[in-house]
Amino acid sequence: MSDSGFSSQKLNLTLALCAMLISAASFYATYLQAKSAEQQVKAMTLPLLQYGTGNVDPETNKPVISFNLTNGGVGPALVKTVTYKYKGKSTVNFFDYLEDCCSTELKEFNSNPPKNLSLAKGGYVTSSTNNVVVPAQDKLVFYKLYRGELSESLWSKLNAERGYLTVQVCYCSLLEECYVTEQKGVVESVEACPVTN
Repeated sequence: MSDSGFSSQKLNLTLALCAMLISAASFYATYLQAKSAEQQVKAMTLPLLQYGTGNVDPETNKPVISFNLTNGGVGPALVKTVTYKYKGKSTVNFFDYLEDCCSTELKEFNSNPPKNLSLAKGGYVTSSTNNVVVPAQDKLVFYKLYRGELSESLWSKLNAERGYLTVQVCYCSLLEECYVTEQKGVVESVEACPVTN
């Protein structure tokens, strides 16, 4: 009689331990599934911004210097901070970079009356980079300088100096995860982007 009671206790303990192990395994499987789903959502919304520059408009084959940010990722990128680094100097204003690289030519260019600055004669086009959303597989061209009679010296100087510019971009995904990139393909996760005025 005592043997069957002992066996019954053993059986109950074994069943209880099995139930606990199954619960723990189930909890762990749920945790792994949730983590996997979270990583999948991150992967589906991950932006990948890269800086680029060129000196020919691919649509018209005309000489146009451009500076751009391209989102090669699968999710939109909210650009928070763009820092321009040129020969030891750093600025968050693209026109400060132009002043640093090409001050004489920029002065001469800016001395032209605004009414004369058409794109055909060598005008320029700009776009803001502050708190701008760059959709997935899209491009933000933030400065374009057309080559023409009024921009010839600035265009030539900028074309020679643009290779010395590095651009650091801090941007966030829709999930408010932020990243910094400065070199092509090198992206670093950060807590938040610095705030600039």
